[in-house]
Amino acid sequence: MIGADRTVRRPAGFWSPAVHALLRHFEHVGFEGAPRALGVDGEGRETLSYVDGHTPTEGAAPAGDDIPEKLGELLRCMHDAQKGFLPPADAQWQIAPGTVSGDEVVCHNDPLGTNVIFRHGRPCALIDWELAAPGPRLADVAAAAVWWSPLRRDVGAERWGLPTERRGKRLRRLADGYGLTATGRASLPEMILRVTHGWYESYRVWGGVERRPVWAERWDEGRGELIQAENRWLEENLSDMQGFLR
Repeated sequence: MIGADRTVRRPAGFWSPAVHALLRHFEHVGFEGAPRALGVDGEGRETLSYVDGHTPTEGAAPAGDDIPEKLGELLRCMHDAQKGFLPPADAQWQIAPGTVSGDEVVCHNDPLGTNVIFRHGRPCALIDWELAAPGPRLADVAAAAVWWSPLRRDVGAERWGLPTERRGKRLRRLADGYGLTATGRASLPEMILRVTHGWYESYRVWGGVERRPVWAERWDEGRGELIQAENRWLEENLSDMQGFLR
């Protein structure tokens, strides 16, 4: 919820102290691509600064071929800005089932759709950090590739207004924007599959087994079957994208 003081107030969780420590580090080093952590209010809600801009809407997501490249640059800046960040000794992250593990950086883990803020037609910030957790840099690049290249079936991409005839070129521009090395480019297809199979596991466990609010509703609406269909599409088509990453 957005308050009259232009702050965002949301239910806090066990992960909030760790996420707030990261956001305060971003503020300290001058990284502007994330909200500021302002504490917890009297009702126990976390309080964050409101990030000016707009998020994608169905049928009208920013679709220029430079968008993946600019998003790659934003992800690289976010990861690099973590230099010197030391999580609290008792840090707890909300790690979704299936999340790719690692300790290279703290990944956002959800740089998709409405979690990306745009200004003047360019991605400028990431919001909704509740799934942030330690992991490999490439996991965030992989997640962004699926949504923004877009490496998914035409029906889902076109619903948001994203082009489907230039997937490979847009994937390459994302990799260029991030500055992926030859090793990173060679590893990206496998990471994409690991990430998307992890998404299914998150919904299966949190939605289907544990019946968490929102997750259970989406699972019952068929989110698991949708992700499985997207994974089959990826397995059939991802090899066609590999040439663009060389």
